Amino acid sequence: MSFTGIDMKLRWLLLVLLGCASALSPSMYGEITSPNYPQIYPNNAKKTWNIQVPDGYGIRLYFIHLDIEPSDNCEYDSLQVIIGNEVQRVYCGRQSLESTGFLKEKVYPTTHMKLLFQSDFSNQERHTGFAAYYVAADVDECILSNPCSHFCNNYIGGFFCSCPPEYQLQEDHSSCGVNCSGGLYKDLRGQISSPGYPSPYPENSRCEYKVLLELGYQVVLTFKAQDFDIEAPEDGSCIYDSLIIKAKGRTFGPYCGKTPPPRIETGSNEVDIDFMTDSGGDNKGWKIYYSEDAIPCPTGVFQHAIVKPMKDKYVFKDMMTVKCEDGYETLSGQKRLPSFRAKCQADGTWSNANLQCQPVNCGDPEQIINGDVEFTLTTYRATAIYHCKTKYYTLKGEDTYHCSLDGFWRNSNKETELPKCAAVCGKSSVTGTTRIFGGEKAQEGYFPWLVRVEVTSSIGGASLISDRWVLTAAHVVEEDANPTLKVGSVDHRTATEIPVKKVIIHPDWEKLSTNDDRVNYNNDIALIQLARRIELDECVYPVCLPQKGEADHPAIREAGYVAGWGKTDRIHQKTGYAIDKPRILEFTRVPLRDLVECKKTVPEDYTVTSNMLCAGEAGHDSCGGDSGGPLMFEDLKIREYKRLYIAGVVSWGIKCGEFGMYTKVQNYLDWIETTIQRVESEENDEEPPEPLKICKEKTKAGG
Repeated sequence: MSFTGIDMKLRWLLLVLLGCASALSPSMYGEITSPNYPQIYPNNAKKTWNIQVPDGYGIRLYFIHLDIEPSDNCEYDSLQVIIGNEVQRVYCGRQSLESTGFLKEKVYPTTHMKLLFQSDFSNQERHTGFAAYYVAADVDECILSNPCSHFCNNYIGGFFCSCPPEYQLQEDHSSCGVNCSGGLYKDLRGQISSPGYPSPYPENSRCEYKVLLELGYQVVLTFKAQDFDIEAPEDGSCIYDSLIIKAKGRTFGPYCGKTPPPRIETGSNEVDIDFMTDSGGDNKGWKIYYSEDAIPCPTGVFQHAIVKPMKDKYVFKDMMTVKCEDGYETLSGQKRLPSFRAKCQADGTWSNANLQCQPVNCGDPEQIINGDVEFTLTTYRATAIYHCKTKYYTLKGEDTYHCSLDGFWRNSNKETELPKCAAVCGKSSVTGTTRIFGGEKAQEGYFPWLVRVEVTSSIGGASLISDRWVLTAAHVVEEDANPTLKVGSVDHRTATEIPVKKVIIHPDWEKLSTNDDRVNYNNDIALIQLARRIELDECVYPVCLPQKGEADHPAIREAGYVAGWGKTDRIHQKTGYAIDKPRILEFTRVPLRDLVECKKTVPEDYTVTSNMLCAGEAGHDSCGGDSGGPLMFEDLKIREYKRLYIAGVVSWGIKCGEFGMYTKVQNYLDWIETTIQRVESEENDEEPPEPLKICKEKTKAGG
């Protein structure tokens, strides 16, 4: 077809039609002209057109006018045809319409194209550019790309593939294959072969077969050399045709060539067989013989265990009893099992396989208060050794424990109860025979358990009986639930204040309901729990409690000690008055007296009971401000050092300097013990605070 001789009217009609068609997207045809066409195109111009035709077509591009400044390789001005990112063709120069058809005509097998026009800085010869048309042109895909495996059928705008008889078009719509899938085999024994075996198998096919047996049995596959012939390249890579077997997450193959696979025990009652072929070859294919076998369960699953019965092979429904070797255990949750049963299951696994024998582990040995434990391992037969942190504690109980078979740390007596670090108590460096009234100043180390008690309107004394408990008189603290306590120095001005958590008064102490003077001091005893434990050291540690049942101690006339910051008989040299509040702790020796004799000299309205001790003599006595302090005697059973125990608590008296009455601590040992145990057991879940370092604090303050 040629535009030669077309008059202007027809040309303008064509332009109108093309303009209308351009509103459609994508268009079947269109016109493209250079800027200012048919006038000369401008300098430094650059313009791009994107052309698109429907799928299944190519683009036929032709020019009816071409007048672009010529240059080598079209370096000055040019029109480029670009497909994708590649320049397919470049136009420049001047050409006229040929009598035989359109000039510069070409069909491009693509649905997308870009045209790029560029001009440089000059157009002195007044070139007018170009006028071009594009039309959607049918492409014969069958010739262009040979897309079908068998028959390709072209039509305007596309193509389709078809297959010969007995073949079916595959999902890719381009290849043909035989429908050989869907075979299901449930018999216990049988044979499976490729399509048409022993005739050559079809090309371009994928055949899928499934063997499905009863649970508890596995499929066993065997092959014979004369029944195996699958196309393979020389390198044996099975990239042409292949046989693949899948069972229980495992894949066997791919297989090809003339050498059959070895016998396959699939380990599963369900097996998939896939056979894939390409477009060539005339091999005869394959035959598989399948049979059943009871699914075996693996041996050696339970490590460090004794199993009964012991077999070389276990199969479906077999049972065994599992018991762990010494030093190993089986845990089910938090429960230890002496043994358990396991069954070989249908899927070839053991029931209870999660119950494994693991080393007996006692866990980290428990810490003890005021002590440490050294250990390296925590498994069976491991050793843990306990010791106390300082020499001011002594270990009560065995120090060595072993991790036992039952998962507990036990000592040589097979006991789990841990040792305790008991405070070294009562050790005193007091010397001399001086007989607080009528006494002398104490030195550091004499009574490191002495506690100064400051309440709202007075002072008193108390004794440290452990690293967290203080013993005093009930009447000292009955009106003040949060007294101020000071320890660690005989000079109360440099002593350290320690925080109080609670005050516990004996339940049988009779609290006055009026302002009457007290005449009944029975059960005058109280405990004070400290908010923090005290780290025992040379300047502070507890006094000993008396031994239970030793009612004969101390003996009458046996001399003991009393100490406190209370009133003395000393006269101030400048003022001439008695020193009521000494700065330094004072002490004196007092003899124990017969309670019956003391009672005779006490006014009749005062209560005297067997819960009291009487001690003192003329000029040597406790006095006001000493209440709650200790009456101490030497433990004569200890020979290596001087150790004092608290026999009484300063309670009351009629007149300073004669004798005083003391709460008899021996009678309250059970109450002290049970009260402390009860309170501390209620705190088991609490995080213990850091111990209070009195001696270091004191050194720092004094330094």
